[in-house]
Amino acid sequence: MRAILSDVHGNIEALDAVLADIGGRAVTSIYSLGDIIGYGPNPIECLDRAAAWDLNVLGNHDHAVLFDPTGFSPNAERAALWTRVVVECARREELWTFLSERPRQFRDGDFLFVHGSARNQTNEYVFPEDVFNLSKMARIGEQIDRYCFAGHTHVPGVFIEPEPGAQWQFLSPEEIDHTWRLDERKTIVNVGSVGQPRDANWRACYVTLDGLDLTFHRVGYDVDATVKKIYSIPELSNFLADRLREGR
Repeated sequence: MRAILSDVHGNIEALDAVLADIGGRAVTSIYSLGDIIGYGPNPIECLDRAAAWDLNVLGNHDHAVLFDPTGFSPNAERAALWTRVVVECARREELWTFLSERPRQFRDGDFLFVHGSARNQTNEYVFPEDVFNLSKMARIGEQIDRYCFAGHTHVPGVFIEPEPGAQWQFLSPEEIDHTWRLDERKTIVNVGSVGQPRDANWRACYVTLDGLDLTFHRVGYDVDATVKKIYSIPELSNFLADRLREGR
């Protein structure tokens, strides 16, 4: 059984809670779909945890810390630049090497693992409302053999193509009782976010995949500890802390 997570964003309290939850299950491998760092106050600790996992694809915030935070909001840009300084002051060569070697995608048979989308692996968002954008979804679907797992939006759920050329559908974890069995239809699974959920649920989110059986998990953590750390770092906006409590 695989555990698949994404968007840790330097939130070590959330990550350690998720890893403890994973440890209580029959998980044999951990896949991360990017953005281990950015926004949060503990990038080094999160990178150290990630180094032991079976897969880490490159996220847009990981890329921004390595290069330039192009197109980011002011808060995200400041956080990326602060994270870069922290990484450089810690173990620059080791951590830079780890980040720079991350793939933008990984294929395993019918399964594709990316951060953003099958069309633009690092930067494209696929939001629930995009099911009404027939052209966008059709072009993304053309790049998927059968199943695609992604993060990036921080909004968990399952996108399914009922039949070729038909309008995609989005199902939230609540609508499917947090479980789903993959079938012959093309499917995109957004695994949500560990460190900064944005579906009005503050608890960390990840999924497990056992064969074709998918389960969404929510895990509570000491959000106040993370909030206090962010408040104490001038380079990180208080907004990045406040949103954690609201899941937005």
